[in-house]
Amino acid sequence: MKILLYINRDKDVSGEYCDEIRALLQKHGIGFDLLTDDSKVNGNEYSAIFSVGGDGTLLRRTEIANLNNIPIVGINCGRLGFLSEFESNETEEAVVLLKSGKLVEDKRLTLKITCNGKTYYALNDASFSRLYNENNRMIVNLGVSIGAEKMRDVIGDGVVVSTPTGSTAYSLAAGGPVIEPSVDALCVTPVAAHSFSARSIVYSSGYACKVEHKGGADAGLFIDGKLVCVLREKDIVTVTKAENKTVFLRRKGFDFFLRLNKKLQDR
Repeated sequence: MKILLYINRDKDVSGEYCDEIRALLQKHGIGFDLLTDDSKVNGNEYSAIFSVGGDGTLLRRTEIANLNNIPIVGINCGRLGFLSEFESNETEEAVVLLKSGKLVEDKRLTLKITCNGKTYYALNDASFSRLYNENNRMIVNLGVSIGAEKMRDVIGDGVVVSTPTGSTAYSLAAGGPVIEPSVDALCVTPVAAHSFSARSIVYSSGYACKVEHKGGADAGLFIDGKLVCVLREKDIVTVTKAENKTVFLRRKGFDFFLRLNKKLQDR
């Protein structure tokens, strides 16, 4: 058995945890390669990706995991850790359960986003947010279409297109609904819209969602919170579900609602 190991160095400045997890993997006879942002990955070689850090760390591993069909084991060293299955003091448990085959798959819908000839993948969301400029403080006007149906333009600060996984992130903060992860649906949520009638829309993941920049301020396209490009008038972004789901490995008996209640109470 061999895994990919990614450790957020901002969470392990001294390297002490890195040394600890390497020792645990060697103790249990599991081979590993360190994963970097520049790594060339052959999905057939690896049984899992161990992502060590916070939710942001895990989200940055989504594209590699999704395109190579490698499941993720999340180990939380961050503040919230909503997506991770294990805390840092449970690392050996994670290693033992992986080797013994006792972890179960949790498959999550993932977004595929195309814009100006480039393709991105998101586990949580694609968000479109006006970019502040002291010389241009206008709101942004975004046209949203779901399938063949054009929805009402969203005039305000932006729009979030989220997966069920992402429904508990930015979309929730913007007033969107919580969607249980097994539901085969996506959600469009306006952000600070200048209309009381602008509300979230939950729709089948079989539809493509198109977001067009129709005027006003420049807008940033953010993929799982990371700015990937600046949108200007007439730019169109297409959001669909990815061909593959992103797979997490979890303990048996994982309960989304218990996790949700605990994490939200902690906040």
